[in-house]
Parts: sequence; structure tokens; C-alpha cells
Amino acid sequence: MGLLGTLLGGGLGFVLGGPLGAIIGGALGSNVEINHSTSRVHPGARPHPSGRTGYNPLHAQQTFMIALISLAAKVAKADGTVSPAEVRSFDNFLRLQMNMSKVERQVAARIFNEARDSNIPAEEFARQIRQLLLGQPARMRDLISLLMSIAMADGALHPAEERLIKSIASTMGLSARDYDEAVGMFNPRANLDTSYSVLGLSADASEAEIKRTYRKLAKEYHPDVVANKGMGADFQKFAAEKMRAVNAAYDAIRAERAF
Repeated sequence: MGLLGTLLGGGLGFVLGGPLGAIIGGALGSNVEINHSTSRVHPGARPHPSGRTGYNPLHAQQTFMIALISLAAKVAKADGTVSPAEVRSFDNFLRLQMNMSKVERQVAARIFNEARDSNIPAEEFARQIRQLLLGQPARMRDLISLLMSIAMADGALHPAEERLIKSIASTMGLSARDYDEAVGMFNPRANLDTSYSVLGLSADASEAEIKRTYRKLAKEYHPDVVANKGMGADFQKFAAEKMRAVNAAYDAIRAERAF
């Protein structure tokens, strides 16, 4: 059962507050445990010295998925309306890229509709995600890559959608280079600057630094590592695509530098 399927049986299994908690509560009602206060909750927190609080991959993965769907709804509405074609594109993205069942896509649709119709700005979701993913900038870059992929699923990227995705990235504390790295995976061989961006490096990086960064990324996007860092099995296809982009960028740089 995927991440959203688990919401149907026993709720989130943890208290999710803030704007994301309001969205999931509105979408699924009494099926989940919600804290509507402004208290900050970090489901993916590192273990507490006392041992009472620890990192729970499932909780982190569920939160990541809820954030992705909520932000995707806001991006889809960035140009003022959400067209039937955009809804179909999002459903196809969940079916083809996330391998979601029909039941899980129905849950996603409820979350999507709740976020779309909510008056909560996308930046509020982004601020909460920044708190939840504190210390995991790579996951925030992944979120931007996924949002870009969803926005482009209908074959076009509206300027308003691009502006909002950039605003979300900025609100999460990502730099311009982080943003370039996140979107560079869609055309890693466009030019050498893009290849360096995919690796998160500048063109003056040393050969040793390039090799070290490549090995780090190869390890980071291993399926087991991705699952434990807050994404899960539903995102394995994305992780594979990310790794293909990293490999393509690395190969382009190696060819240019002849090492």
C-alpha cells in the first residue's frame, strides 16, 4: 500500500499542525489526527537524546507527499484557473510517475481540491515545509523538481506557474543555484553550465570536487536512502530519473575536461 493508502485506514499516525494540517483535516476530516494550533511539528526529526522522539520515515514520507500535492494545487491555480486538462495531467503524473492506484489518486484529488480552494498562500505551505525538512535541502530541491515536472505535464509551463515555483523555492530558503540544480534535471546536457548546476557545482570546481560530489549524489539517490530520507517507494521512479540526470551531467563534464 502506498503513502496515501495508509491514510485511509488509521490516519496519519502523528499530529500534523499548521497549514498542511488544515488541508489534510479539511480533505479527510475525522480520519486523521490534526492539531490546528500553530505548534511546530517535525515528523522527520532526528532522535531526541532521551530516546522519546525519533525519526519516522513513514511520517516524513506522508508529510512530503501532502506538501507536494498541496503545492501542486497552488501551482496549477497560479494562472487563475485549474483547467480539466491540468487535472488530467496531474492524475496522469500520479498514475505514471508515482504508480498510484485509483483509490490513492482519489485521496490525492481530495487533498488537491482542498488546497486549490483554500485561501492559504502557497508560501505558507513552503514555510512549514522548510521547518519540517530542516537540514535536508536536497529534499527541498527534489520538491521543486517534482513541482516543475507536474507543471510541465500538460506540455507547457505558464509564466505564472514558473514565478510561483521560484517563490516557493525562495520561501523554503533555496538559493538561485539550488533552483537551477532542481530544474536542470529536465535537460542536464543543455550546456556545461546546466551540467554543473545539476551537480550543484560551479564551473571552477576541481576535478576531485566533481568526483566527490558525484559519488555523494549516487549514494543519496540510492532507493534505500531516498526512502529513509522522507520520500519512499512512491518516489523511486523520480529518484531513478534524478540519477539519470546526474549521470548525464557528470558524463558531459568528464567529456569536456577529459578525465
